[in-house]
Amino acid sequence: MDGIRGKADQRQPANQADLSRTVRAAGAAAGQLVAMIRSEPEPTAAAVGSWTVRDVAAHVAGGAALYDQLAHGSPSPAPTIGAITALNDQILGTLAGLSLQVLADRIEAAVARLLAVADDHPDDPSVPWHAGLQMPMSTLLAIACGEYLVHGRDIARAVSLPWPVQPDWARTVFLGLLPVVPHYLIAERARGRCVRYDIRLRGDQAARALFIIDDGVLTISGSVPGSRADCYLSADPWAFLLLLYSRIGPVAPALTGRVLAWGSRPWLAFTLPGLFRKP
Repeated sequence: MDGIRGKADQRQPANQADLSRTVRAAGAAAGQLVAMIRSEPEPTAAAVGSWTVRDVAAHVAGGAALYDQLAHGSPSPAPTIGAITALNDQILGTLAGLSLQVLADRIEAAVARLLAVADDHPDDPSVPWHAGLQMPMSTLLAIACGEYLVHGRDIARAVSLPWPVQPDWARTVFLGLLPVVPHYLIAERARGRCVRYDIRLRGDQAARALFIIDDGVLTISGSVPGSRADCYLSADPWAFLLLLYSRIGPVAPALTGRVLAWGSRPWLAFTLPGLFRKP
């Protein structure tokens, strides 16, 4: 296994979404979400888990404000990745009573500040993240964009509204998330595993990454000519993002062709989502 780790360390870094690309995607996704919230969907409709539409909007508003603070250099109040859940509950408790219009205003204002600071730092500097980690600003924007897209879907499904997602938005989130994904691996579930996944999102040859899991540790790199994987995945960008965020299971996209797997161990595609904490 030490030999495998050594080879992984020599691989090229995974392709990362550039900052201007994430700014465009996050701005467009946030605008679509704010417009839907301002249309006054039923606030008490059940959305995801125990959250109502208003709860989801409050969560997004609180998160947008937090991302703005992180982008300006403030440290995260979550000392570990596991503490993010408690932080989300705390944020929700302070905002859940606000009206949808007020929440939409808060999201819009926080996103505007976040995009402005990104525009002021086109060199994509590192910014604070949870657990004392530092991430590229493009990763912070990609995480924010993923929140707008996935929680926008939560609200839209709750009230039977359309929620169109551009494939490039989903590809941008995927590329931007790559630096943070290893920290969401559940090491206990991946212990003793030695497997490589070659993941390719359709529509852009650059939207590709090699996930190397070696005894509870995940390394992500860009594809290298001649490299081999145990499981190859070709996925519709939005379907794969929904898998990452645990909004759908692997069976339905496999049966409909939105995710195709092949290689020497294609069945490993079904186990991949379960190795990660929910974002």
